[in-house]
Amino acid sequence: MHREGSGQMATVEATTQKVQRILIDGFNDVRLRKGGGFFLEVGSSGAFVEIHSWTPDSDGNPRSLVFIWAPLGRDVPKTPELFHWAAVDGQQYRIGSVSVLEDQDATKETCFLQFDHTLLGDYLDPAELVTAVGAVMYTADDLDEVVHTRFGGKRFSDPNE
Repeated sequence: MHREGSGQMATVEATTQKVQRILIDGFNDVRLRKGGGFFLEVGSSGAFVEIHSWTPDSDGNPRSLVFIWAPLGRDVPKTPELFHWAAVDGQQYRIGSVSVLEDQDATKETCFLQFDHTLLGDYLDPAELVTAVGAVMYTADDLDEVVHTRFGGKRFSDPNE
């Protein structure tokens, strides 16, 4: 089945190539990540763009997702106020939302916060991708200061010490 405007099935490889072309055309500094995907730095944060496979469509054709995320804070102490802020204020954006990820070490009393958004890779529109990446990275550059000031933890740009 040929998809109008895509020219190819939305495999991870095809979507990755399309995303790379769009990002390079839309932004000045796009870095290829060793593990796959792309990174764009802005201020004290940056956006990661990853392409993942998704369930096939009803005809069995491959589909993909473009996952855009930006770190807001690491080693952020877990508090009821933090979870309330993430669940209420962090869900008010038209593009993107705040996610709280608990550290893998269950004994730690901290978590990781990110701002993320997902697009369907099958019919990816260049303006939509550039807008979504810009929205995620610039919102994260503002929100990481809010997280750091109100709840503690470290920003993406802070040293690991």
